[in-house]
Amino acid sequence: MRWRWMALAGLFITLVLLGSQRVISDTSGLKVGIVDIPRLGREASFADLRRDYEERRRAYAELVNLRQNYLMLTGLEWADLRRLLSKPQRSRQEEERLQQLRRIELEREAELQRLQQIPPSQLSAAERARLEELTRLWKEGRDDANRLQEMMEDELRRVEAELSKAVDERVRQAINAVATKQSLDLVLDRSAIYFVRGQLVDITDAVLAELNAAPSEKEGDKGEKTGGRTSQ
Repeated sequence: MRWRWMALAGLFITLVLLGSQRVISDTSGLKVGIVDIPRLGREASFADLRRDYEERRRAYAELVNLRQNYLMLTGLEWADLRRLLSKPQRSRQEEERLQQLRRIELEREAELQRLQQIPPSQLSAAERARLEELTRLWKEGRDDANRLQEMMEDELRRVEAELSKAVDERVRQAINAVATKQSLDLVLDRSAIYFVRGQLVDITDAVLAELNAAPSEKEGDKGEKTGGRTSQ
């Protein structure tokens, strides 16, 4: 998904320096880990984050579709419809009101189509006024649906940014955990390496296992840990 690639793009050159804040110019004798960031993007599941994103996207899309199906309702009627549909349980009176709103939509839509098919010269003054009223109502509903669409897109961009940060943090934590377990001094992105004088260890598989581990497994591991170096 787009937000996942955005997050991992931020880790294109990943550097985790463990146990020190000094800059190392000579890696001789160091144990250096390398990780394939693009592969993490392809194979890490991030299932809970993906599920959260899809649930929000679906909810926003359903709201926009609902408004598009009820363009002929006034603003107050539309608010009433949303209120009723959001209730897990409705009284008999509320169900009747919901059915009434559905009938209003269908009747107004049918009336608008009927009036639009009559040549303007043959419309009575009352019919012309009614046509203008229904046309205005339809345009207001359409504009409201367009506003909702724009709001949905803005909100999804915000959600994507939040999830990108979450992905970035999880990848960093996974790299840090694997590097600590394997006593690595340095971790670099595979694509950023041209030459290293020292022992190289590819930790991509281990990082993937850490990322894809079930939450219960991770919590169990945390309970067994009593210490370890952290990235600076």
